[in-house]
Amino acid sequence: MKRVTPHPASNNTQRRAFLRSGGLLLTVLTTGTALASRQARANDGLLSQASVHYQKMPHDGQQCSNCAYFIPGKTATDTGSCRLVSGTIYPDGWCVRFSS
Repeated sequence: MKRVTPHPASNNTQRRAFLRSGGLLLTVLTTGTALASRQARANDGLLSQASVHYQKMPHDGQQCSNCAYFIPGKTATDTGSCRLVSGTIYPDGWCVRFSS
């Protein structure tokens, strides 16, 4: 019985289509990852409050006024800022980047 082999041109077409779709998928994945990391950063280069799950109240005894990154306001009760997170930061606040 004679063995039938596919025409080489059809293999090349299928291979090209496969490689093209793989390249497109890789481009979409890397672009999506780059955009997601860019969105986590605010315009000033700091992390957004949403990306670090910032809240205005303490969490398990941890609060911004005890964090290494907190920059206090004029008094102990005034809002301050953070070396990592953008925006107004409350002394009693907390985020996942807390560091004692």
